[in-house]
Amino acid sequence: MRTMHKWILIFMAVVICIGCCGCSNQKDIEDSCYILALGFEKTGDKYLVRYSYADFDHEKSNSGTKVPSKSVTFLADSFGDANKKWEDHQMNQLNFGHLKVVIFGNGKKDPKIIKELLAHPQIAKSVFVLDTKKSVAKMFEKEKDLPISFGEYMAKAIENSEKIAVPKNYTLGRIMY
Repeated sequence: MRTMHKWILIFMAVVICIGCCGCSNQKDIEDSCYILALGFEKTGDKYLVRYSYADFDHEKSNSGTKVPSKSVTFLADSFGDANKKWEDHQMNQLNFGHLKVVIFGNGKKDPKIIKELLAHPQIAKSVFVLDTKKSVAKMFEKEKDLPISFGEYMAKAIENSEKIAVPKNYTLGRIMY
Protein backbone atom coordinates (compact mmCIF):
# COMPACT_ATOMS: atom_id res chain seq x y z
CA MET A 1 0.00 0.00 0.00
CA ARG A 2 2.88 2.37 0.77
CA THR A 3 4.23 1.86 -2.75
CA MET A 4 0.88 2.85 -4.23
CA HIS A 5 0.79 6.06 -2.15
CA LYS A 6 4.32 6.82 -3.28
CA TRP A 7 3.37 6.48 -6.97
CA ILE A 8 0.23 8.57 -6.50
CA LEU A 9 2.30 11.35 -4.89
CA ILE A 10 4.87 11.20 -7.69
CA PHE A 11 2.09 11.31 -10.31
CA MET A 12 0.43 14.29 -8.60
CA ALA A 13 3.76 16.14 -8.39
CA VAL A 14 4.38 15.59 -12.12
CA VAL A 15 0.85 16.79 -13.01
CA ILE A 16 1.29 19.91 -10.88
CA CYS A 17 4.69 20.67 -12.46
CA ILE A 18 3.31 20.28 -15.97
CA GLY A 19 0.27 22.39 -15.13
CA CYS A 20 2.34 25.20 -13.70
CA CYS A 21 4.82 25.28 -16.57
CA GLY A 22 2.38 24.98 -19.45
CA CYS A 23 1.28 28.61 -19.63
CA SER A 24 4.48 30.41 -18.70
CA ASN A 25 5.20 31.49 -22.29
CA GLN A 26 1.73 32.94 -22.97
CA LYS A 27 1.59 36.59 -24.06
CA ASP A 28 -1.35 38.97 -23.99
CA ILE A 29 -2.48 40.45 -27.30
CA GLU A 30 -1.84 43.90 -25.79
CA ASP A 31 1.83 43.01 -25.28
CA SER A 32 2.47 42.80 -29.03
CA CYS A 33 2.90 45.50 -31.61
CA TYR A 34 1.55 44.37 -34.99
CA ILE A 35 3.77 45.65 -37.79
CA LEU A 36 1.73 46.19 -40.97
CA ALA A 37 4.29 47.97 -43.17
CA LEU A 38 8.05 48.46 -43.16
CA GLY A 39 10.14 51.11 -44.87
CA PHE A 40 13.89 51.01 -45.53
CA GLU A 41 16.08 53.80 -46.82
CA LYS A 42 19.86 53.61 -47.15
CA THR A 43 21.67 56.65 -45.73
CA GLY A 44 25.42 56.23 -46.05
CA ASP A 45 26.31 52.95 -44.37
CA LYS A 46 23.14 52.90 -42.23
CA TYR A 47 19.41 52.44 -42.81
CA LEU A 48 16.38 54.41 -41.79
CA VAL A 49 13.96 51.69 -40.77
CA ARG A 50 10.31 52.69 -40.45
CA TYR A 51 7.82 50.51 -38.59
CA SER A 52 4.14 51.16 -39.30
CA TYR A 53 2.04 49.43 -36.66
CA ALA A 54 -1.60 49.00 -35.71
CA ASP A 55 -2.88 51.89 -33.60
CA PHE A 56 -5.65 50.24 -31.59
CA ASP A 57 -6.05 53.38 -29.48
CA HIS A 58 -7.54 55.18 -32.50
CA GLU A 59 -9.61 52.33 -33.94
CA LYS A 60 -13.07 53.61 -34.86
CA SER A 61 -14.83 50.27 -35.42
CA ASN A 62 -14.99 47.10 -33.39
CA SER A 63 -14.67 44.88 -36.44
CA GLY A 64 -10.86 44.88 -36.32
CA THR A 65 -10.57 45.27 -40.09
CA LYS A 66 -10.22 49.05 -40.18
CA VAL A 67 -7.46 49.74 -37.74
CA PRO A 68 -5.39 52.85 -38.47
CA SER A 69 -1.64 52.82 -38.01
CA LYS A 70 1.17 55.02 -36.81
CA SER A 71 4.92 54.88 -37.36
CA VAL A 72 8.27 55.13 -35.70
CA THR A 73 11.67 55.29 -37.42
CA PHE A 74 15.08 54.10 -36.23
CA LEU A 75 18.56 54.64 -37.67
CA ALA A 76 20.26 51.25 -37.68
CA ASP A 77 22.99 49.11 -39.23
CA SER A 78 20.54 46.40 -40.34
CA PHE A 79 16.99 45.12 -39.92
CA GLY A 80 18.13 43.04 -36.94
CA ASP A 81 19.79 46.07 -35.38
CA ALA A 82 16.60 48.11 -35.83
CA ASN A 83 14.60 45.34 -34.11
CA LYS A 84 17.01 45.50 -31.15
CA LYS A 85 16.60 49.28 -30.99
CA TRP A 86 12.82 48.78 -31.01
CA GLU A 87 13.10 46.42 -28.04
CA ASP A 88 15.23 48.97 -26.17
CA HIS A 89 12.69 51.79 -26.68
CA GLN A 90 9.27 50.13 -26.92
CA MET A 91 7.49 48.00 -24.33
CA ASN A 92 5.50 45.92 -26.81
CA GLN A 93 7.06 42.96 -28.59
CA LEU A 94 7.34 43.09 -32.40
CA ASN A 95 4.94 40.87 -34.31
CA PHE A 96 5.41 40.61 -38.10
CA GLY A 97 2.63 38.08 -38.68
CA HIS A 98 0.36 40.74 -40.24
CA LEU A 99 3.00 42.51 -42.34
CA LYS A 100 1.53 43.55 -45.72
CA VAL A 101 4.19 45.58 -47.49
CA VAL A 102 7.87 46.53 -47.43
CA ILE A 103 8.91 49.74 -49.18
CA PHE A 104 12.47 50.66 -50.14
CA GLY A 105 12.94 54.41 -50.48
CA ASN A 106 15.20 56.28 -52.89
CA GLY A 107 14.71 53.78 -55.71
CA LYS A 108 16.61 50.64 -54.76
CA LYS A 109 15.78 47.34 -53.08
CA ASP A 110 18.62 46.37 -50.77
CA PRO A 111 19.72 42.69 -51.09
CA LYS A 112 21.12 42.62 -47.53
CA ILE A 113 17.78 43.69 -46.07
CA ILE A 114 15.84 41.35 -48.35
CA LYS A 115 17.94 38.41 -47.10
CA GLU A 116 17.19 39.42 -43.51
CA LEU A 117 13.48 39.64 -44.28
CA LEU A 118 13.49 36.22 -45.96
CA ALA A 119 15.26 34.68 -42.96
CA HIS A 120 12.83 36.11 -40.42
CA PRO A 121 10.48 33.35 -39.18
CA GLN A 122 7.40 35.61 -38.81
CA ILE A 123 7.58 37.31 -42.21
CA ALA A 124 5.54 35.64 -44.95
CA LYS A 125 6.89 35.28 -48.47
CA SER A 126 3.61 36.81 -49.71
CA VAL A 127 4.49 40.27 -48.35
CA PHE A 128 4.61 42.87 -51.13
CA VAL A 129 8.01 44.50 -51.74
CA LEU A 130 8.22 47.81 -53.61
CA ASP A 131 10.79 50.46 -54.31
CA THR A 132 10.13 54.11 -54.94
CA LYS A 133 12.23 57.11 -55.89
CA LYS A 134 10.59 58.99 -53.01
CA SER A 135 11.96 58.97 -49.50
CA VAL A 136 10.44 56.64 -46.94
CA ALA A 137 9.21 59.68 -44.97
CA LYS A 138 7.41 61.00 -48.05
CA MET A 139 5.80 57.59 -48.76
CA PHE A 140 4.48 57.20 -45.22
CA GLU A 141 3.32 60.83 -45.02
CA LYS A 142 -0.31 60.00 -45.85
CA GLU A 143 -0.53 57.38 -43.08
CA LYS A 144 -1.91 59.85 -40.53
CA ASP A 145 -4.92 60.65 -42.75
CA LEU A 146 -5.94 57.06 -43.58
CA PRO A 147 -8.92 55.34 -41.92
CA ILE A 148 -7.16 51.97 -42.35
CA SER A 149 -3.54 50.98 -41.77
CA PHE A 150 -0.92 52.15 -44.22
CA GLY A 151 0.03 48.51 -44.87
CA GLU A 152 -3.54 47.53 -45.74
CA TYR A 153 -3.92 50.64 -47.89
CA MET A 154 -0.76 49.83 -49.88
CA ALA A 155 -1.64 46.14 -50.28
CA LYS A 156 -5.07 47.05 -51.69
CA ALA A 157 -3.49 49.64 -53.99
CA ILE A 158 -1.09 47.01 -55.37
CA GLU A 159 -3.81 44.39 -55.82
CA ASN A 160 -6.12 46.88 -57.58
CA SER A 161 -3.51 48.67 -59.68
CA GLU A 162 -3.94 48.70 -63.45
CA LYS A 163 -0.17 49.15 -63.81
CA ILE A 164 0.62 45.91 -61.96
CA ALA A 165 -0.63 42.98 -64.03
CA VAL A 166 0.59 40.21 -61.71
CA PRO A 167 0.79 41.46 -58.09
CA LYS A 168 2.30 38.20 -56.81
CA ASN A 169 5.44 38.98 -58.83
CA TYR A 170 6.07 41.80 -56.32
CA THR A 171 6.13 39.53 -53.28
CA LEU A 172 9.11 38.77 -51.08
CA GLY A 173 9.16 35.16 -52.17
CA ARG A 174 9.33 36.07 -55.86
CA ILE A 175 11.68 39.04 -56.05
CA MET A 176 14.78 37.04 -55.18
CA TYR A 177 14.21 34.45 -57.91
